[in-house]
Amino acid sequence: MNRIKNVLFVCMGNTARSPAAEYLAKGLKKRFKNELEDITFDSAGFFNAFGYAQPETINYLISKGIESSDFIPKIINKNLLENQDLILTMEYSHSRDIKNNYPNVKDIDEKTFTLKEFAGETRDIDIIDPYYTSRIVFDKVLKTIDDYVNKAIKKIIEINKSNSN
Repeated sequence: MNRIKNVLFVCMGNTARSPAAEYLAKGLKKRFKNELEDITFDSAGFFNAFGYAQPETINYLISKGIESSDFIPKIINKNLLENQDLILTMEYSHSRDIKNNYPNVKDIDEKTFTLKEFAGETRDIDIIDPYYTSRIVFDKVLKTIDDYVNKAIKKIIEINKSNSN
């Protein structure tokens, strides 16, 4: 994989999981300033469920000291996907749908993974949609996203270091 500069996180409605991943990655960007300074993180969904991130997601980010008031939900489109070096989805079906619906996007098969898959998981690669679940399940999903964003960021740093020589 080539140097990664643009990363897109994807879930169904771009209101819970992918905004959490986007802003957790942006939070890590401050911690790994030198290694991540030229990388942009964004998120999108297959449809616009709401015009805002879910309150549980916002509260989780606040608990981590991460500001997300500038979040604006986006819908996947060809131009957005073409401008990404890495696309990380929350579910295998999202990756499959992106690859099937956008076959003309350059390197779409090589740059699209589930978040867990990119981080090294080979089984149980989906992160469930926490919408309509309990607060306990929602928090567990957000913690899972947090863990795997951390793993993905470390892998991105490794990939970029190996491509800078």
